[in-house]
Amino acid sequence: MSLSDPSKKMSKSDDDAGSRILMMDDADTVRRKFKRAVTDSGTEIRFDQSRPAIYNLLEIYHLMTGKSQQEVEEHFAGKGYAQLKGDLAEATIEFLNPIQQRVNEITDEQLDALLEKGRAKASRIAGETLDQVYQRVGISRARAHA
Repeated sequence: MSLSDPSKKMSKSDDDAGSRILMMDDADTVRRKFKRAVTDSGTEIRFDQSRPAIYNLLEIYHLMTGKSQQEVEEHFAGKGYAQLKGDLAEATIEFLNPIQQRVNEITDEQLDALLEKGRAKASRIAGETLDQVYQRVGISRARAHA
């Protein structure tokens, strides 16, 4: 859910760039976004759906680390929101790192080859569809281009 409004989903179309983590956000940006994430006035860090802001942050941490909800609650027992946000940022950075490395390893040549492969496949499929249209309309493709 959104970091700035946990009643809404994270969305790249949201005007508030701080509401979401993007796959290519650098470490400082991830830390800043989590630092500014909405919390509530409570102090206990536990999975409680009646506290959507903290629940959201804990759920993200749970998903990023693979720890059970019980393990997450035990990890943050007696700790404050700053610790939660800091640990969450670091877990997210670690999770995103291999994805970001792979994206950065892709060369322009590899990307061009992939785009060409996609273009060729789309062209073939479009041609087959167009052939079906011409056949159903009852005209030959050669006549349609005359």
